[in-house]
Amino acid sequence: SACSTCTSTTSSASPSFSRSQAPSLRARTTPAKSVLSVVPISEQTRAVIQRKTGQEYLTSADLPDTLDLSRCQDLVDVSALGQVTELSLSGCEALADVSALGGVQKLNLSYCRQVVDVSALGSVEELDLHGCPWVLDVSALGGVRKLSLQRCEGVADLSALGQVRELVLCDLPALADVSALGGVETLTLFKCPAVTDVSALGGVRELNLEQCAGVVDVSAL
Repeated sequence: SACSTCTSTTSSASPSFSRSQAPSLRARTTPAKSVLSVVPISEQTRAVIQRKTGQEYLTSADLPDTLDLSRCQDLVDVSALGQVTELSLSGCEALADVSALGGVQKLNLSYCRQVVDVSALGSVEELDLHGCPWVLDVSALGGVRKLSLQRCEGVADLSALGQVRELVLCDLPALADVSALGGVETLTLFKCPAVTDVSALGGVRELNLEQCAGVVDVSAL
């Protein structure tokens, strides 16, 4: 099927982020979050989480490692969710500020249409920005392992993404230069009509150029 890899990114969740308390470290058998890392969850966000999960959480320390808050249209404050390991906020269209989520390991922000600034997300391992039309600057995302930029129509400069392991670029009309992406292992270029020169992509292990009408010469691949 056309660009089946564009729809989502998946992987096993990684161990949860935690900090240990130095004064009682010897008494613990497992690391614990320090008092300083505990963030109160706002009343509005608590209500959203309870409605979605049926559970009430008062602070960030109480939250589970995996949390699905997709399609919660009234969610705006995610400042206490930065220690969740796997977090889905897909379709949370009122959400704009994601600066607190840099500690999340697997983060789905697909169709979060108000998100603009993703500069704090460079340490996220897997990041889905599918359908985030106002995300333009992805220069801080070079450390992301799996990245989907499907339908991020304004993205044009990918010069910082050469070390991303798996990169999905679909429906990007402004994208023309892919010369920096030779170090990517798995690269999907789907419906990127302005891309013409793919001579730098000979080292890509898995390459999909489906419906890139401007690409004529693939002799370097």
